[in-house]
Amino acid sequence: MSEQGRRITYSKKAQKYISKQDRKNKLALKAAIENLPSGDIKYFKSNNTYRLRVSDFRVLYYFVSDNGDIHIDKIGSRGDVYK
Repeated sequence: MSEQGRRITYSKKAQKYISKQDRKNKLALKAAIENLPSGDIKYFKSNNTYRLRVSDFRVLYYFVSDNGDIHIDKIGSRGDVYK
């Protein structure tokens, strides 16, 4: 749980992607996700999701409830995550 009492949940696909990364990338992804909603973020109106840029990785997420809970939907490399 992050510092502001907000819960962060992960899809199975996102958990699997993180688990396959090396230690350096795992730590970078986790740190960036824990600091949401700060970072290099872009909002996509078409599907009501947000994109967090972490080096060459992209984290797609959305807000689940009014209290700011976040669901990490997809994590991938820059070219593949949007497919």
